[in-house]
Amino acid sequence: MKNSAMINPGSKLILSVLYLGWIVSYIDRTVVSLALSKIGDDMSLSAGMLGIVLSAFFMGYAFMQIPGGWLADKYGSRRVIIVAVICWSIFTAFTGLAWSLASLLLVRFLFGVGEGGYPAASTKAISDYFPAAQRTKAQTTMMSSNALGAVMAPIICTPLLVAAGWRHTFLIVSCLGLVVVACFVLATRRAKTISSDLDSKPSKGNYKELLSNSLVWKVVLIFFFSNIAGWGLSSWMPTYLINELGIDLKSAGYLVAIPGIISVMGMLISGRIMDRIGTKVKYVVVCCTFVFAIFLYLVSVSSTITEVIVYQSIATFCASFTSSFIFTLPHRYMKEKVVGTAFGMINFGGQAAGILSPMIMGFLISASGGSYTSAFMFLTVSCVLAALTTLTLPSKKQMAAIASSKLNDEVSNSNTPPLHVSH
Repeated sequence: MKNSAMINPGSKLILSVLYLGWIVSYIDRTVVSLALSKIGDDMSLSAGMLGIVLSAFFMGYAFMQIPGGWLADKYGSRRVIIVAVICWSIFTAFTGLAWSLASLLLVRFLFGVGEGGYPAASTKAISDYFPAAQRTKAQTTMMSSNALGAVMAPIICTPLLVAAGWRHTFLIVSCLGLVVVACFVLATRRAKTISSDLDSKPSKGNYKELLSNSLVWKVVLIFFFSNIAGWGLSSWMPTYLINELGIDLKSAGYLVAIPGIISVMGMLISGRIMDRIGTKVKYVVVCCTFVFAIFLYLVSVSSTITEVIVYQSIATFCASFTSSFIFTLPHRYMKEKVVGTAFGMINFGGQAAGILSPMIMGFLISASGGSYTSAFMFLTVSCVLAALTTLTLPSKKQMAAIASSKLNDEVSNSNTPPLHVSH
């Protein structure tokens, strides 16, 4: 393990750029949800077809998660990040040029492939540029950008959608990715990765050990079920506010931003709490996931805008604790040689949910004659399943033993004293 003297002097700047990259990626993927009703009107698409359009992104995104992690572990995070951001920016622009349902589906799939390399690569970058003691905080700080992206997307994009139309909006926001690439190249130009035994490439044995790790697969399932709710909400909430509650597009965009602000706070708070409670986090995640389910149900039976936004805000705040646990788990319990691949596996579970959730919700809405009640109940049940799966995670002592084994293995290779793991 590295001491404070080994902290990369440019690590904070790199974290800031990674944070910006996540915000831009979230803006680029969220603008389609904000534009969904307009796209449906222009192309005469039903709710079921629009659900497939939303899911097309997640098909490409999920497809690229594990390869993206493997590429980051093998070739380094820097190269993968640069290529990923350039690719997704190109296909963001192409979304605005789509002329048919088939072309829209193809472009959104390829856009998802482009974005799919970024999550694991950015997580690998945290390992590359931060000492182990700072990675949990750095990771949760970076991932709070998702919620901030949810806040900024409607604030930036809804005025553009109203003023310029959905096609020109995609062309405009695609330029943001090029800014990220330029900033990242400059930030990492002279930065050196933290020296360790992990500079060597991962072996087949490392991958075999990872694939046989039951903890990883359980977390994959937890992220799958919890992200069914997360992506279902973010994908359909703007359309729900417009169609069911009669809100105009601009107002819907601003209202959707409120739960995003709450979620940013939740991510930042939860990361620091997890550093304190250590292996007891399992029980916090179970409680928060059950609360998430309860408030999703309340959203489904609410009749006023105020109730919907308040209940959604509470739900997303609780969901942030689950997200923090999932996003930091590779740094806590996986060997650094395969951090990128481990995160890719876990994120694959979450993004596979993104394939199914918007599509299933779209068909449920169509089948019920436009009612959103059954769709929200579907999200509620998925949260309950996430909570039940969390209960199957190893006990507090077993989790502590896994963490201790990882830490002691690393310090034995870096010739520093063993670290204490909080129980």
